[in-house]
Amino acid sequence: MDFPSSQPSVPGQNHDADFDAELRSAKVEIPLHGSFQTDVWGRIAAAREATIATRFTRWMEAFSNLLERPLAATTALMVMTAGGVWLGSRAEEPGPDGKFAYVQSVSPFIQPHATEHK
Repeated sequence: MDFPSSQPSVPGQNHDADFDAELRSAKVEIPLHGSFQTDVWGRIAAAREATIATRFTRWMEAFSNLLERPLAATTALMVMTAGGVWLGSRAEEPGPDGKFAYVQSVSPFIQPHATEHK
């Protein structure tokens, strides 16, 4: 029985090591203009500024700086207190007790839907 030889079957494959060494030894210098690094960092900064998180952070800092003023802080406190009182006065009446509602829903003796299907 003939086994295939361990030698490469494609011509030229035995020179792969030489070719790899040649590729590794090739050094290509790509000249970059002087402002390349500045341009890259400028694009990164512009992309970072365009995010929603950055805009929100900037808005929160401006709002915090505004609240450092006594008149603005007092006004904000009064508005939040009035809003809380208004929302608290709109509270609805409490519903049926949760445990009682559960017992009603699973009780075989209380069948509110039985009369609907007749």
